[in-house]
Amino acid sequence: MQRFSLKRWKFNLTALAIVAVIATVYWFTMWNEPVNKDYRIFVNTLNDEVEKFQSYNQGDLPVSGFTASLENPEGTYLIIDICRLNVPQNFAAVEGEGNDNCDAGNCECSANASYVWLLDSYGKVSSKCVGGGCDSNSSDGYQGVWP
Repeated sequence: MQRFSLKRWKFNLTALAIVAVIATVYWFTMWNEPVNKDYRIFVNTLNDEVEKFQSYNQGDLPVSGFTASLENPEGTYLIIDICRLNVPQNFAAVEGEGNDNCDAGNCECSANASYVWLLDSYGKVSSKCVGGGCDSNSSDGYQGVWP
């Protein structure tokens, strides 16, 4: 007959706590995954369209002439002129005058969208989430909202 051991009890409780944390993180990540996937698909589409634009325009970038800053990764980025690309415009946010993807052209960004799309000097797409629903307004990447 095995006796009760305080040492074994602590080990079992610790193991159970670790499994509970892993399960909780997985559970909440699982619900966010379809939306995060849509974000990543649009970023890939946008990267492809930027590359096409560069190949047809002697390496020029499809930018508006305006810039935006991010803290993570830190830097000043060029705002994409979404009107010059063959992508849905309803995924680009309206933030104001001179700081969104539709300021340079004749197209319509969406008041319901959450991201302003950016480029670094090499043509890599980044994003800046705008509005109150974002996890961060100063970091690149999916920020808990879409579109």
